[in-house]
Amino acid sequence: MAVLRELTETEVVALYEDAGGWWIYDHAGDPKAPHAELTSGLCSDGYIDSSKVLCDPASTELLAFNLKLRIGAAEYRPATDWVVGSPYAAITFSFEFARQVGAKHGFAEKDPENPKGFVWTNRFVIPGGALVLQVEELVTTLGTSLKVRQAVERGNPHPVRFAPDVATLIYRPARLQGGIIDVISLVAREIKSWEPGECPLCARGSSRLRPKQHWQELARGR
Repeated sequence: MAVLRELTETEVVALYEDAGGWWIYDHAGDPKAPHAELTSGLCSDGYIDSSKVLCDPASTELLAFNLKLRIGAAEYRPATDWVVGSPYAAITFSFEFARQVGAKHGFAEKDPENPKGFVWTNRFVIPGGALVLQVEELVTTLGTSLKVRQAVERGNPHPVRFAPDVATLIYRPARLQGGIIDVISLVAREIKSWEPGECPLCARGSSRLRPKQHWQELARGR
């Protein structure tokens, strides 16, 4: 069992770094140091892999505890009835969060007919009027969160109430700004991405590397 204590943002980042799940390009360093090539094919000046941290139950418990503390400070926080996560990285974390706040837990599933879409099956039935909080491990554009919300609205037999915010460990948009859904996070960082032909890092002579296959090379070039 983890020793549950409040973490600073720096300590959360250190937890990720120690697990090999946090890399940020050093814009002031060697211009030819490598940068990240994302699965989408885009170039990026940062890469965060929560699975490196959340595979440890003690770290998962500690981070869920801290996110619970952060949400408790929000102006709007009635009791949450259900916590909903997205497939697949957020499932274990959203479950642990639900356990700590005493809520029911469910998760959306990949749509077999649309790989980019999600469905809400009869595996979970949320009672009508229940308050639902969406919990993620990482948010970039809120696209995944919106798809999960739409899946619940389409697939659940009863209308539910969504909390006005999405809770996440890491919020990493290209530009920190308000959106149609508020984001509560433990860490917020601006991380940019570009098409290869428009990437300023490529233009400086930096090579593109897939983080999972070339983690050590990226870490040395920081």
